[in-house]
Amino acid sequence: MAVDKDVSEDVARELSRELLASFHSLENATKLVQERCSMEQFKTFHSEAGRVAGGLYLLLEPLWRAYPNLAPEGLVITSPKKKGER
Repeated sequence: MAVDKDVSEDVARELSRELLASFHSLENATKLVQERCSMEQFKTFHSEAGRVAGGLYLLLEPLWRAYPNLAPEGLVITSPKKKGER
């Protein structure tokens, strides 16, 4: 599902809240593994958690682009660069 202005702001707000809660849960899980597991286990977990966090961002970014007021304070959403731009 592409999230854009076709999704109501109320739905977008709920999605943002739920997905951010997932992100914070992932952060907490990563800290737990770092504190209680071996370095090797942490590195593996951290790598996979990074992939999940990236996936969450891919869901959140279009939402925040459509409704910038829902983005976390201080986060600036910029337009994607076109091919060949620096």
